[in-house]
Amino acid sequence: MRFYLHILAAFLTLLFFSGCQAPEEDLANEADFDKWYPQYNRYIRDWLTKQIGEIEGELKKLEEDLAAEEDEDREKKLETTRVAKTNLLARMRSRLGMGDYFQFKTEAELPPDLVWSNGLEQPEIGDPASRKGGTFRYFISSFPPTIRPFGPNSNNSFRGELYDNVEVSLVELHPETGEIMPGIAKEWAVGKEGKTVFFRLDPDAKYNDGVPVKAIDFMWWVYIRASDNVVTPWFKQYLREQLAQFTLYAEDLIAISLPEPKPKLPYFASVPPSAPHFYKEYGPDYKERYQWRVPPTTAAYTVKPEDLVKGVSITLSRVDDWWANDKKFFRFRYNADRIRYSVVRDRAKAWELFRAGEIDYFPITLPEYWYQKSEMPPVFNGYVERYTWYNQFPRIPWSLYLNSAKPPLDNHDIRLGICFATNWQKVIDVVFRGDASRLPGWTKGYGRFDNPEISARPFSISKAREHFAKAGYVKEDENGILMKQNGERLEVALTFSNVPVRAKMMGIIKEEALKAGLKFIMDGLDHTVTYKKQMQKNHQAVFSGWGFQPPYPRYYEYFHSNNAYDDKGNLKHNTNNVFSFSDERMDQLAVAFRNARTEDELEETAHEMQQIIHDSGVYVPGYMTEFVRIGCWRWVRWPDCENTEFCPPRVYVPFESYVYWIDEDMQKQTQAAKRSGQKFSEVQVVKQRYRIKSESKGEASE
Repeated sequence: MRFYLHILAAFLTLLFFSGCQAPEEDLANEADFDKWYPQYNRYIRDWLTKQIGEIEGELKKLEEDLAAEEDEDREKKLETTRVAKTNLLARMRSRLGMGDYFQFKTEAELPPDLVWSNGLEQPEIGDPASRKGGTFRYFISSFPPTIRPFGPNSNNSFRGELYDNVEVSLVELHPETGEIMPGIAKEWAVGKEGKTVFFRLDPDAKYNDGVPVKAIDFMWWVYIRASDNVVTPWFKQYLREQLAQFTLYAEDLIAISLPEPKPKLPYFASVPPSAPHFYKEYGPDYKERYQWRVPPTTAAYTVKPEDLVKGVSITLSRVDDWWANDKKFFRFRYNADRIRYSVVRDRAKAWELFRAGEIDYFPITLPEYWYQKSEMPPVFNGYVERYTWYNQFPRIPWSLYLNSAKPPLDNHDIRLGICFATNWQKVIDVVFRGDASRLPGWTKGYGRFDNPEISARPFSISKAREHFAKAGYVKEDENGILMKQNGERLEVALTFSNVPVRAKMMGIIKEEALKAGLKFIMDGLDHTVTYKKQMQKNHQAVFSGWGFQPPYPRYYEYFHSNNAYDDKGNLKHNTNNVFSFSDERMDQLAVAFRNARTEDELEETAHEMQQIIHDSGVYVPGYMTEFVRIGCWRWVRWPDCENTEFCPPRVYVPFESYVYWIDEDMQKQTQAAKRSGQKFSEVQVVKQRYRIKSESKGEASE
């Protein structure tokens, strides 16, 4: 159900992929997997052969350069590159030796002595006291540009609610223990070479339209994304570079191989299926034909045609005979019969709907809501309950992302100056009343994989001006904005989603930056427009936050040069490298991180990459919180049992755990009490079972 996010985490493109294209023969008027997969096998084989030849040539040139090099520092860099390319060459040769990408065998050809696991030793999730029924009502700030699960604009803010948070993949990470638990696969085994996982499907597994899931459906998942019928550049890179082989043994048995061993292999080999019967019309017009069609998935929820009201609302309906209804890790989850997401573009209006009981749940972590707005009669009368919940989830990097391709941000000193000119501590003190903390760097909340030596640069007018002066901005105009000798002013457009709290934060950032001679030009836009602008790399600086996921941080899609520029040096659109960042050492490390076989390797590589990011100045760390505060009407109930207190800890926000339920009797009781004036006890609870040590607060500044 979190596959899309961990596929981002596993996203890998090799250093040499530029110019390779999948075969064009697959452009047909309807789906034809049987015709396509031999072409793809041939394409992968040819691509691997080409890569091996190119790497061998580059290694030969490197060895010649090393033999002639006299500078010690340059020699060390060349040797580092040589080692990286040697490892890559071994990886590519191993891939080629595995044979075809798609293979078909019989169960009799299974390797002997496989040791099968089922994960049933993990604790249950949710509360046995939960009930099925009712409607959970929430809001979204904008309607999604598409409901396709892949293709252009599919990586939008609503796809989690529609697919990622609810769809069941082969295996999942347990949201409390972090260990592997069964999904569609009832059991799995890792091959002796440590690169292949064998998955045996649960015979009960079905799509939510009732059609059984079959092993070949996981091959279809590749087909519809790798075909030239759809533009999914980073998905195609992932499929080619990070997954090595799919082998079908029986209708209920498939093996998926990765190029190399890695920690938590079954999780990273796990993918969701795609329903062939739904994609039978798949062809060159996929983008338009499937724009507003919801595919059947393995999730507990689907969207009926009448419940997709464009620009107004999307309602998910629970499938009555969902295949996982009685499964150990699912039976106390996905309890609401319906989940209605209404479009409310104005957050102030959404709050009034919540106050009136038209919305069931509202995030109140922001001090404006916690200390002021939620001090209201519905809370005092016990109709609305307030919770503070501590989680164990990677902190979302709410920060400034600088596009190094856009002048003046292509200047290193300008970027470093901006790092010193952004007063995040004042934002924390004023907007968050000190409840938030400064993010130290690109990641926080990954434990040993966070570099403890890195901390965010503090607000410093003198250091900011020092760097701006190095970039040539040495004069001031009448408003105190720095200029070059030719009169060019130091101005940077700052793009953000134009909601009140962000506008307030960006206003503080702008006001404080002026003290250092930097003018931020406010560019507040609708959320969808903001997203599209940064995906097209048309921004200079953008305030944003990507949805990081356990178990490991990710770097490749954000910082590898293949996701910044094409082979002609043009900016590459629709990738997550919104920094337009390109660095040879980072490229090597990003590949090494994806190919790491142990957590020790992951840690060492992650620490070095975090240092490179810090030194580059393309990322200006913002703020984080170690808890989530919510308000909900009292009929929204939460677990309170041995297995789960309120919500499992490895979840970003509580409602995404789907362990809540709607008590319809309590809903009727509360609504009647409102009409009669009856009151209940006020509820304000802190849930600390999963609390980790406190984050550091703030930093010194001028």
